[in-house]
Amino acid sequence: MANSKLLVVLILSINSLLTNAGVSMHDPFYCYAQDPIRPQVGMFSSITSYETNRGHNMVDPNVSTCTPAKFWFVSRHGTRLQSRSELENIFANNERLHRDILSNYEAGRTSLCAADIALLRNWRFDPNITLEMEQQLTVAGWNEFQEMAQRYQAAFPTLLPSTYSHSTYLFRTTHTARTLGSMRAFADGLFGHNGYQQVIFENVPNPDPFLRPHDFCELLNEVRDDTTEPQAFIDGPEYQQMLSQVSAKLGFHGSRHLSFNDISILNNICKFEQIWHVNSTSPMCAAFSVANYEVLEYYDDLFFYYRYGYGHSAFRTLYENIYCYAMQDLLTFIASDNPSDQRAKLYGGHTATVQMLAVTLGLFEDDEHLTRHNFAQQAYRKWKTSVHAAKGTNLVVVKYDCGAEDNDILFLHSEVPLQIPGCQSNGICKQSFLMERFGRFLNANCAEMYCRNS
Repeated sequence: MANSKLLVVLILSINSLLTNAGVSMHDPFYCYAQDPIRPQVGMFSSITSYETNRGHNMVDPNVSTCTPAKFWFVSRHGTRLQSRSELENIFANNERLHRDILSNYEAGRTSLCAADIALLRNWRFDPNITLEMEQQLTVAGWNEFQEMAQRYQAAFPTLLPSTYSHSTYLFRTTHTARTLGSMRAFADGLFGHNGYQQVIFENVPNPDPFLRPHDFCELLNEVRDDTTEPQAFIDGPEYQQMLSQVSAKLGFHGSRHLSFNDISILNNICKFEQIWHVNSTSPMCAAFSVANYEVLEYYDDLFFYYRYGYGHSAFRTLYENIYCYAMQDLLTFIASDNPSDQRAKLYGGHTATVQMLAVTLGLFEDDEHLTRHNFAQQAYRKWKTSVHAAKGTNLVVVKYDCGAEDNDILFLHSEVPLQIPGCQSNGICKQSFLMERFGRFLNANCAEMYCRNS
């Protein structure tokens, strides 16, 4: 009896330590269908829905007493379908995995709850999705941008009028259908149904060092393709334990355990189906506990940290300079008082766009590097792709004209006030501070600067 009490105390103590460290205990009997909170839907890394992690309080346009004068916007595209290689993998394996999971349940080998298995029985991957639709914007992605535009317009009606004019608006995207579709949806939000048909979109150059400089710099390609650290985490104890836990929950024991690819497919289906239909339930998410998703999210954060973030200290200058053209455009736009300037500049980009601009601005940097070894210690890390590079993530910069005084510049990140280091917590910076801190971009020769580590 004494030993039993000691064991209970020990388990509670371990659980408390893990909770305080921010790492959840794995629950093999976790029931996704019956969880009213589902915290993991906000932990899907770059596949996280915009609606999950955006600001849900109205943007406050009165944060400055000065007059709103200019609106600069850059975003990642909205919710899309999977890539061609991901779809091919799903088409080749999903029916086998589905069949085997149901067979394991009937044989009593799983720890799936009745509610989850009921959903899994009736599941099949959407037969309307074909390879030709790869990476296309979804209805959810369109709605994200349309509603986003309406909220920004409600906050800044003088900057974002409901009537389109090329003298007021500049629209520019990359060459992909998902970025163009996202910004068309944004235009519909501003100008009404099919309003995007009025819009003159700027020509997309090739190469495009403005919105895709990360694809046209050989030095960066050499650095960012180094996956040593995220791969080491996959080979490490936390990730391997997660693989074993998922296999066991779905009834694949011993030599029958699921492969890395199998679990990647289940993870992919779970995340994408859940963000396509935010208020419904993806049955494949039943495979994973909250603790499993903490591990999966950390792997993705490591991947992006070393690809587009702060992972390569020796190349810090390269990462800060790579978006020279965009920074020059922003600062020139802010500095100009020319009454003939367009009032709103709207750009559609990708994950790298929002993450590498964040590095340039000094955002989301942790005191300690993310590594394969410090998963538990980084539970409260700033570098969380789920938050700062979800679908539809956007950076908004609003210039307030303060007359003879130093102008106020408001920074918003996905509809939340963004504190630039050295500025106020309400998102306001002084124009003079920004010009001093980032002034090197104003008169830079970006053709020479953007791909240089000095």
